[in-house]
Amino acid sequence: MLKSAAAITALSAGRLALGPQPAAHAAEAHHDGQRPDTVSMAMHIHASWSEGPGSMEGHLDQATKTGIDVLFWTEHDFRMAEHGYPDVIHMTGPTETVNKVVWTWATQSAGTLATSQVAWDPAMSSPGDEAVPGSLHLAALSSGRDAASVGVKGSAANTVDQRSVYDQKITVDVFPAVVSPDSYLTLTVTTSWRPATHGRPAGQYTLTYIIDGTRSRSRTRDGITGTVHVPAHQGRWNTVEMRPEEDLARLWPDIEAADAAMSNLTLSAVSTRGRNAEGWFDLLRITRPPRSANAVLKKQAELMRGYAHRFPAVRQHQAMEVSLLKPTHFNWYGPRITMPTFAQPTPTADPNPDAAIAAIDMIHAAGGLASYNHPFGTSNPAVLPVAQQDTMRASVAASIVTDKAMGADILEVGYPSRGGVDLDHHAQVWDVCSRNGLFLTGTGVSDDHSGQDWFGQQANFVTWAYSKSRELDHLLPSLSSGNVFFGNPAVFTGTLGLLVDGQAPMGSVTVSRARTRNVRVLADRLPAGSTVRVVRGTVDLAGPGVPEPGTTFQDLPATEFKRGYVDLKVDTGAPTFVRVEVRPAGSATPVALSNPVWLLRDTPAGGIPRHRRVS
Repeated sequence: MLKSAAAITALSAGRLALGPQPAAHAAEAHHDGQRPDTVSMAMHIHASWSEGPGSMEGHLDQATKTGIDVLFWTEHDFRMAEHGYPDVIHMTGPTETVNKVVWTWATQSAGTLATSQVAWDPAMSSPGDEAVPGSLHLAALSSGRDAASVGVKGSAANTVDQRSVYDQKITVDVFPAVVSPDSYLTLTVTTSWRPATHGRPAGQYTLTYIIDGTRSRSRTRDGITGTVHVPAHQGRWNTVEMRPEEDLARLWPDIEAADAAMSNLTLSAVSTRGRNAEGWFDLLRITRPPRSANAVLKKQAELMRGYAHRFPAVRQHQAMEVSLLKPTHFNWYGPRITMPTFAQPTPTADPNPDAAIAAIDMIHAAGGLASYNHPFGTSNPAVLPVAQQDTMRASVAASIVTDKAMGADILEVGYPSRGGVDLDHHAQVWDVCSRNGLFLTGTGVSDDHSGQDWFGQQANFVTWAYSKSRELDHLLPSLSSGNVFFGNPAVFTGTLGLLVDGQAPMGSVTVSRARTRNVRVLADRLPAGSTVRVVRGTVDLAGPGVPEPGTTFQDLPATEFKRGYVDLKVDTGAPTFVRVEVRPAGSATPVALSNPVWLLRDTPAGGIPRHRRVS
C-alpha cells in the first residue's frame, strides 16, 4: 500500500500539465481512511429562460438545501434568444400560424356562470389590425356574488409561448364594451415558481392586468398574486401596455424580477355580483428592444452575481443547451459561452447532422466540453416493456457508434427513466460505446425545469467530480478525463473510484501486454445491504452492426469494502473495460455508477485522449 501511494503521488506530480488528477489523490485518501475531495454537480438545469415553471432562485434554494456544490445553468440557446418566437398574434381564431409556429387558444372557465361567450368575431377589428380582420369576443355573467370568468389560454408548438419576462413588453388592443369595478376584462401572466420567502408562500407568482374603465394605473399585491389596473376607455378601442418585469419589481422589490418566465398567458372576462362583463381583444404583441445576441447571457451572468450573495454555498457556472440540432441536444460546458447562430429562421431543428458536428467543433474551439444529451429523447412516459427497451437501446447505440457521438466528450447516462427507458438500458448504450472504443464520460443528470424537489423527483441524479475546487479550471479536466461518478444523492452519500495497477485513475485508457492486471475498486459509505456490481466488457470494436453491450457481471457485497477498497485481478488477454455500480438491497435500479477504465493491449488507431492517457 505504501508503494502504491508513493507511485500515485509521483504520477500526480508528473501529470500537472494535463490538469489536476484528483482520482490519484482520492486513492491516497481512501488508503488513509479519509474522505477524498469530491464536488457534487447539478449538470443539467433549466430556469426562467426555458420552458417550465423553474426560476434560478428556486433551483439555488434546492441546491443549498440538498448540499449540492456546483450548479450549471444549461438554458436552451434558442429559448434564451427567443429565436423565431411568435411576436404578433392577430386573434383571428382558436389557431393561428405565426413565424410558421402554430399558436392555439384553449377555452377555460372558472366559477359559476349564468351565461358566457367565447367567439371569434370576423366583423370586429381594431384600427391597428384592419388588414387582418377578426378579434376575440368574450362575455361573462356570474350567477351570484362570487367571481366567475370565461376566457382563453394561449399555447404554442414546442412551448415557445413560454419566455422570459426580462425586458418584455406586452401590448394588446382591447375594446371594453361593458366593464365596471365588478365586471372587467383581464390579461393574466403566470410567472416562475419561487420558494417561500419574506412571509410569502412558495408558488408561481401571477400578474393580473385588469381593464375595468379606470383612468389611472395602480398596483396591489396579496401574497404571490399581483393586480395591476390598466387605464382604458370604455366603448372604444384602446392599445394597452404591460411590462411584467417592471410590475414584478414594483410589487415585490425583494425578488430578482428578471428571473421570471411568462409560463402562461390568459385573456378573460370576469363577472361578480351578477354584473355583465363584455369586450373584444385583438392584435397581441410580445416584444423587446433590439439587443445584441449575447445581451441575454450578460443578463444571466448579472443575475448569477446577484444570487451568489444570497446562496454563497453554491458555485454557479454559465453553460448552455445547444438545442436546434439532430440527433439530439448538446450541453456546452466551458469558460467562454456565446450565443450560437441558427441555421433555420424558425425554432426548428436543423436536420443536417453536419450542423451538430460543427456545433461541437465550436464548443471545442472555445475550450469547452460537449455533452450528448438524453439519448432516448426528451419525453418522460411510463417505462416500456423490456423487449421494447432492448430494441430502442440497439437502435440508439448503433446510431451513436456510427456517428461517434458527433464528437461529444460526455454522454448523459444517469436517468432513472427517460423516453420510457430505464437506467440499465441507458447504461447499456454507454457500454456499447465503451466496447467500440468511444471514450465518453458518463454523467448523471436531472434535466430539471421546476426547481422544487431535487431529492424527491424521479430524475434526481447528480455527478461527483474528484476535484481540488469548484472552479472550471479543475472541474473540466475531471470531466474530460472521466474522473467522476454519478448517482442519486438522496440515498447515496459515499464515493466511488477505480485505480489500475496503482497508477491509472478512473476514466483512464491504459495499454499493457500483461495478461492480468489489478483493478482496485474504491468505495465507501455504501448503503447497508447493498451490492457493488462490477461490469466488464471486451473492447472488440464490434461496430454498429452489433449494438449489444456484451458485458458480464460480478457482485460484491458491501461488507467486503470495510477497508474502503477491494482489489480485483482482471483477465486482460483481450482488451477490456471495467466499471462498477452500487445496487441497494431489494432494488433493481443502481443508485451510483462509476466511470470505466479501459485496459487495452494496443494503442487504438485514433490514439488516446490526452486527459485519459497514463504513461
